[in-house]
Parts: sequence; structure tokens; C-alpha cells
Amino acid sequence: MQHEKKTLEITEKKSVVDKEIPDIVTLYFQRADNLRHVISIKTTTKDLMERVIESAAKKLGIKSGKIGITGGGEPISFVGKSVGDILREYNTVSFQISSAEMLG
Repeated sequence: MQHEKKTLEITEKKSVVDKEIPDIVTLYFQRADNLRHVISIKTTTKDLMERVIESAAKKLGIKSGKIGITGGGEPISFVGKSVGDILREYNTVSFQISSAEMLG
């Protein structure tokens, strides 16, 4: 019975987090090799992060098919995740984009 109570508490906390993120957010992207080059993209939390990153990379002039992002200094795994998933997991709206060529 105690186990069920703990599960309920976790579920309630998760739903509170969901309510705190607005449906439309603005994300900021920088080129990892030129931090002064910044763009912003307004999107929904249900949009796939891959699509948003592809758009940001294009706007930043990154043409590589292999792209990585970091947020708050740590690498972000974004494949198959929504924007809302990334915001909840990493708690940031600012990202740095790098291509395979930038990393060598």
C-alpha cells in the first residue's frame, strides 16, 4: 500500500511540471564555433526537437547531416523527443549547435 502512495506522489509532481511549461516556447541556438551568432525559434512543446534543430542549423549556416547540441554544458540526446521532453529533462532554452566538421 505504501508503494502505491509513492507512485501517486511522483505522478502528481510530474503533472505539476507539465503545467509550468507553456504550449509555445522560444528556443535560442548558437553556433558552437561562433557564440555571437545566435538565432531564436518559436515552437510548440509538442514539436519534435529534431525538426527544430534542423531548422536552427540551416539558419545558422550549418550544412552537415551530423549535428550535436549541448545545453547547460552537457550533451543532449534529442532523437525522437519532443521539445517539451527536452525542456523538462534539461531545464534550458539555450543550446549550442556543432557539426561533425566543427568537432574534427
